[in-house]
Amino acid sequence: MRVPSLPASTTTSSSPASSLSKYFSFGNAAAARLVFHGHPRQPTKPLLWNSLIRGYLNCQLPQLALDVFEEMAAPSSPCELDRHTFHLAITACSRASKFELGFMILDLVESRGLCSDLLVATSLVVFLAKAGELKSARRMFDEMTVRDEVSWNAIISGYSQAGLFLEAMELFRNMRIAKGVCTSEGSLVSLISCCANDEYVRNGEALHAHAVATGFESNQFVLNSLLDMYLECGLPEAAAQLFDKMTLKDSLSWSTLIGGYAKNGRPLEALRAFHEMLLSNRVSPTRPILLNTLLACAALGDCETGRWIHDRYLSCNADEMFADPSLITALIYMYARCRKAEISFRFLETDERVAADVIAWNAVMKACAENGDFHGVFGLSLRMQRRGVHQDKATFLMLLSVISANPLPKKGTETHALIVRRGFDSQRTVANSLIDMYAQFGNLEGSYSIFDRIRGKDVISWSTMMRACAWNGKAEEAFELFELMLEEGTRPNHFTFLAVLSACCHGGFVEKGKDYFASMGSYGLKPEIKHLTCMIDLFCRAGLLIDAYYFLKDMTVEAGSGAVLWGALLSACRVHGNLVIGEEAAGHLFLLEPGNVANYLMLADIYILFGKIENSNALFRLLAEKKLEKPPGFSWFDSG
Repeated sequence: MRVPSLPASTTTSSSPASSLSKYFSFGNAAAARLVFHGHPRQPTKPLLWNSLIRGYLNCQLPQLALDVFEEMAAPSSPCELDRHTFHLAITACSRASKFELGFMILDLVESRGLCSDLLVATSLVVFLAKAGELKSARRMFDEMTVRDEVSWNAIISGYSQAGLFLEAMELFRNMRIAKGVCTSEGSLVSLISCCANDEYVRNGEALHAHAVATGFESNQFVLNSLLDMYLECGLPEAAAQLFDKMTLKDSLSWSTLIGGYAKNGRPLEALRAFHEMLLSNRVSPTRPILLNTLLACAALGDCETGRWIHDRYLSCNADEMFADPSLITALIYMYARCRKAEISFRFLETDERVAADVIAWNAVMKACAENGDFHGVFGLSLRMQRRGVHQDKATFLMLLSVISANPLPKKGTETHALIVRRGFDSQRTVANSLIDMYAQFGNLEGSYSIFDRIRGKDVISWSTMMRACAWNGKAEEAFELFELMLEEGTRPNHFTFLAVLSACCHGGFVEKGKDYFASMGSYGLKPEIKHLTCMIDLFCRAGLLIDAYYFLKDMTVEAGSGAVLWGALLSACRVHGNLVIGEEAAGHLFLLEPGNVANYLMLADIYILFGKIENSNALFRLLAEKKLEKPPGFSWFDSG
């Protein structure tokens, strides 16, 4: 194809460098390259070369930028490399993850004594951090005689992306207090992104306050980062409040909110946000927005909205839709989840672009499993085999989870044989699921048979086998496995302790359970709600309600978790007939869950057990005053 010539004005009325920048600003990299090659002779000054490299970087084409650098650095090139060249080339290596070339450029930089240059050194800090050489990045940063906010942001971002939040925060404080460098957008975004987990949510809230205090309350990048942080930490209410206050809501803001609602199990709010976005008429749905909205439709069983999205946004761009595997998979999953599997099958059976995609088949299988259609799950597995679609690890893990949940021993044996034929029995995650499956069948020998054949057992392998022993009444074998795991040098995790605590619970080993629970801290593990519940269950099964009460009273737990634990204790008081502790547990629950009728009814049961009919009647009158109705399945005692 003939490349069109450039307008005469390009070469006469403006410099080649400015013409390059102009074409790159319009996203026309090909025309910019023509300007470069249209120069009367190969440029000997680095300005034009650097402009070309910078343009490719601005157009998100780091590999082409590196191609230009290598051409410029070739022995036959008449052009000398300068500080800007090295800065741009190192930046391109970072973005393209070309670490080997980056270290070669680093050697060149050191040989020319440019490591002290602010521009070059800053780009090297970014590169070394991304290459996993954080110590080298820190050493480079510490040796810089001059540092600006960009270089500070580079090292803070490096620590943040490595998950070293406390170190990043210490650098942030040092930057502001000791060195007097102003807070930058980049450093705030890096630190806020690092707070997107439950452990550092309080730090994230403090950074939010700092952002407001330092004038970043309307910065779009900072606000979007805060929005994502709150949603990742499971705080959709805080995210909604922030979102409502945002004066500008771009496509990323809407995408973050809709996706966050979907991930937090709030599909109805996700759909409401989607409709609100459409009504605002300011943002067109992007791929992530459509993807998350389809998943919300699937969770709600809202086929009508899902079909409307299909017709309005996807059918008219069929080629684009099929070019995006995640989008077409979400659509197929949505139809199957909404019990319109025939539409999903139509895609799978008739469109060759989808028919061979194992991920699409797995999506329909997942939807069938979630709908309780287990015949559909096994039918799909058979169809995949007949059509020659190669089942992958995810397929077998899904089949095993369905078989274990029911349980279906015959299907388990058949699936195990298929796994062996396909060579997936050596996959550790599949083997771990097989251990779990046989344990569910009460076949502990089958579990041990799989466990013994696993090479390089990980902590999940050991823990799953311990849990299998606990389920099958072999608590002491679970304890032996725990000790053997430690001897092998495998460090226990939360799942491990849940398994051994479960064994203690089923076997009545109270003291051993207390010892295991107390030892979690020595492995850097903080007990979670499941561990606390297991301990309450351990005490209650042994009839030690007083121990359970003081254990729970001494624990610091979130309000939602506290309700679960006090509820377990109240239920045990009803079983074992303990009025004093039952009233104490109920008192906590009435504060934590004032609208939960079940708590009132359990206390009423205890009162009736002890012949305190008046107290029971008083509770029923209180429920009537509060206009609280009994949930389905509860039997109201005749109080008349």
